[in-house]
Amino acid sequence: MAATKKPTVTVKDYRLFELERIAADALRDAARCVRGRRVDIERLILEKFDLKIEAFHDLRSRWDTYAFIDTTDKIIFVDADLMDQDRLEKKYRFTLAEELAHFLIHRHVYGACKSAEDRIRIEASMDEQTRDRLESNARALASALLMQKTTVEPLVEELALKLVDAQGHILVEQLVAAIVCEYDVNFNAAKRRLRNLGYHRRLDLDLQ
Repeated sequence: MAATKKPTVTVKDYRLFELERIAADALRDAARCVRGRRVDIERLILEKFDLKIEAFHDLRSRWDTYAFIDTTDKIIFVDADLMDQDRLEKKYRFTLAEELAHFLIHRHVYGACKSAEDRIRIEASMDEQTRDRLESNARALASALLMQKTTVEPLVEELALKLVDAQGHILVEQLVAAIVCEYDVNFNAAKRRLRNLGYHRRLDLDLQ
């Protein structure tokens, strides 16, 4: 008798406009979690979504991951070194945002996740295309949570008029660096956010 193939987890491929709406909903009525343009992602997670954040020692070294979420007990476990090192604060913030993104759109995927072993097992059961879709959507949503569209777009339009060279070309690196500073995110996350918002076409920016 042939072995029955286990059904694969269905992972929706969200459109960017859907992720923007989910991020806007997550940030609605959470003004106390935003100071200036910077989103206090820890406070958003703890207060609005009633999730706990707990340190997990040697998570990265033992399991090659910085964080995982237990959706049943509503705990985000984060590598202790990532939490403790000031130089990694931007990565820590994005890691939290990415786990919140998984909580918002992938709870059905991680519903049985209670440990790092479970996280590895669940993702190992997916084919490469499904894993890529899962991570791409989570990163895009994390970026939208940390860099709200309603504040990013006016800022980019303003900076695009100021950060130009003698020939009138927009200074992309300086523009991205300004986003990094305003939103307390890393350079790659800021660049990805501008790309997702279409600025490689809208302002002909090189965002590769």
